[in-house]
Amino acid sequence: MTQIKERGYAKINLHLDITAKHSDGYHAVQTVMQTVSLCDEITLSPREDERISISCNRGDVPCDESNLAVRAANRYFETVGERVGLDIHIEKQIPMAAGMAGGSADAAAVLRALNHLFGDRLDEAALCAVGARLGADVPFCVMGGTAYAEGIGERLTPCAPMPDCHILVACGGEGVSTPWAFGLLDTRFSNFDGSSYTPRGAECLLGAMKNGDVSGMAARLYNVFEEPILAERPVAAKIREEMLGRGALGAMMSGSGPSVFGIFLDEGDAQKAKASLLEMGVFAEICRPVSQNA
Repeated sequence: MTQIKERGYAKINLHLDITAKHSDGYHAVQTVMQTVSLCDEITLSPREDERISISCNRGDVPCDESNLAVRAANRYFETVGERVGLDIHIEKQIPMAAGMAGGSADAAAVLRALNHLFGDRLDEAALCAVGARLGADVPFCVMGGTAYAEGIGERLTPCAPMPDCHILVACGGEGVSTPWAFGLLDTRFSNFDGSSYTPRGAECLLGAMKNGDVSGMAARLYNVFEEPILAERPVAAKIREEMLGRGALGAMMSGSGPSVFGIFLDEGDAQKAKASLLEMGVFAEICRPVSQNA
């Protein structure tokens, strides 16, 4: 085995809604997810024994068996019935606990890299099935591109690609616990029993994307989490205001937050907005839509 490198791409949610809460506590979602060029780089290196070790350029990333990248490797080995020793190193650029699927992206990168090592033994559907056992976002991160997702996020339908544009991603480091975020919505919307919330469809957004209409797409972004979460995360709210004030066609929180992305047609406007956010002391990076994992 030679050293293998693979990119784990972040995702943003162009549309995110909840249609119901099931008796098992899981929520039924409808979401349009998009891969963006902001990414972590994962390196797999061979070991002489069959153990898995993990390291990262960031000290706040758990480097033990709880890391989703390690769990992905173990799950892949269980599936194919073979095992090799690995040193996994993650160069992390995707903000953590920010609604951009950083951990899921790393897990998906490990799955793709190991599948390549084992001669593409699993097709994409089988690899996504392995990923679904690790987390709801992992199958999309395996597939990449643009997709409409249902269920808990694991039922994926490819969509027309997002029109090319400049996407400014920013995160002030406030952090959001996903269970807390769902609990906030459950309280606000009576556990999604239909009495106080009506889901919105994504048809108009998808139509604008199919027509290559960046402005129309940006005007139809939606995230059910955004209003209640931004009320609790003032830095994220300020980031969104800053993007809109500096030329973003649309700006919205991704996932359960607190990362925010803005869509720009003009790269100069995106650069100025990025500079302003960096002056505020928050992480900010300009990226582009990615049509598939490369």
